[in-house]
Amino acid sequence: MLFEDNLVEVVDISVGGLKFRRPPFNLAAGHRFSFELRSAYEDPNPLARGIAVVRASKDDWVAVEFVRPTFALMKVVGRHIGRLLVGRSHLFRH
Repeated sequence: MLFEDNLVEVVDISVGGLKFRRPPFNLAAGHRFSFELRSAYEDPNPLARGIAVVRASKDDWVAVEFVRPTFALMKVVGRHIGRLLVGRSHLFRH
């Protein structure tokens, strides 16, 4: 994810928001910012743009909530979740 000229690693994502590794500066709860969601594995880059607000900030991660997410952003998130589920579906077959 790229925001305010900072590239950070996303460690968890859902339809409501995401969690990323904390950059070397403080992000206070309530901080609102624009971002680009990027992928090391897919083109085009950026995959989607959005607006987020910080909901929690700990020593090693920051959790944000999407603000009025766009269809393009939800499509990227849905595709990612779908890939995770398909990859794990073999665990549930008998």
